[in-house]
Amino acid sequence: MGNLLFNPQGRILKHRFWQGLVILTVASVLFQAFQVRLGPALGVGGMTVFFLLGLLLLYAEVCVYAKRFHDAGTTAWWILAVWVGSFIISMIMSQLFGSVFLGERGAAIEAEVAERLAQGEFMVAIEASTALAEMVLPLTLITIVVSAVVMGFIVGSLKTQPGQNKHGPVPGEEWQDF
Repeated sequence: MGNLLFNPQGRILKHRFWQGLVILTVASVLFQAFQVRLGPALGVGGMTVFFLLGLLLLYAEVCVYAKRFHDAGTTAWWILAVWVGSFIISMIMSQLFGSVFLGERGAAIEAEVAERLAQGEFMVAIEASTALAEMVLPLTLITIVVSAVVMGFIVGSLKTQPGQNKHGPVPGEEWQDF
């Protein structure tokens, strides 16, 4: 499992890609929920830990997607397109459903924050962002899953390049080397 999540070299077949993607999606959902719920209470030290864990999740995502792109015979730099696609999905979900999760209370908080920021009261923005993050947490978690599924289907549908390519042999065919 460590090779799947923490080694960007080589190739993986579709079923291993999906295993990695499921693990990363569950970990991302838990990470986001804990960060929103516990982050403010843990202070700067806790936020540092969440930052480092976030980097670890990001690296694991790069590794899983990189190997899938390698298996298709292309460059791992296509992960940038995955991130852009995920961002677009996030923006669409936010525009379509954000007001449902925020409601009137969330809109009132946003208006007050804008007014206070104009007056130079920056601490209010920090406190309000915590309240707003809790309000939209369900939407955030749904967006993580939807984005993983959509991007997973796109990348997972790439055909495996037959035979050996510059990233190694087709996974599962190593026995043919003997």
